[in-house]
Amino acid sequence: MSEPTPVPDPLAVRRRFASHLTGAGVEIGPGHVPFPVPPTVHVQYVDRWEPSVLSSLFPELGDSPGFLKPDIVANLNADRLSGLADASQHFVIASHVIEHLANPIAMLVDCYRVLRPGGLLVLLVPDRHKTFDRERSPTPLTHVIDEYNRDVREVDDAHVLDYMVGTRNTLGDPSVTLGFTPEMMADLVAVHRKRSVHAHVWNLDEFSEVLSFVTDKLGLQWQVVDTMPPGADGSYGDEFGWVLSRTAESRRFRTRRLERLWRKRLD
Repeated sequence: MSEPTPVPDPLAVRRRFASHLTGAGVEIGPGHVPFPVPPTVHVQYVDRWEPSVLSSLFPELGDSPGFLKPDIVANLNADRLSGLADASQHFVIASHVIEHLANPIAMLVDCYRVLRPGGLLVLLVPDRHKTFDRERSPTPLTHVIDEYNRDVREVDDAHVLDYMVGTRNTLGDPSVTLGFTPEMMADLVAVHRKRSVHAHVWNLDEFSEVLSFVTDKLGLQWQVVDTMPPGADGSYGDEFGWVLSRTAESRRFRTRRLERLWRKRLD
């Protein structure tokens, strides 16, 4: 009798990433599937909505595990991580969050700000080629730089409509919305914005340009601790990611100083 084929473990890379974590930190936007962390670390959850609101926004999840009650309530677009002090966290987990945000670069800057020297950022991003975003155009680097320079703090209608049309979402299908009044369309856009759709989409090479920008132009100094390439065994196969360490030699307020210099140069 042949041996049974081993069942792939889609959480294997996540557990490996988590094995690097120590101390206390935060996970932003955990939703109903928090990142698996070892019992030796302490994690607080940062999110905008209480579980009852999230359940009403996502009825299609049905009997899946319930949404987590956030320890820190924050609108990640408007507030980012303003409730956390500089250099206060041993780690920040952002798993399938950065693509939802109105200003991805600003969140990367804030993650860096709250990390202690040597602190870790666990960053997972969906691969647009392997998700419902596969027919959408990639988000250009110039686009997210512009959002950063303008300090954008809300996902606008254009991003939501791009999601609705590009993913052929039922509510965004022209054959369904034909005859909708402007008021009805505005309501649909508002619902999708509240559900926090994918405002930006990338593959590995495209998002690597974003990381290069924040390193080369904004001075965020990272050391790569671990990686998840697209389609990696031990993952869901539709994502890529890194464990990044804020380098120990970085000074506490270096990010803010370089950010001011960058903005001054643009004026």
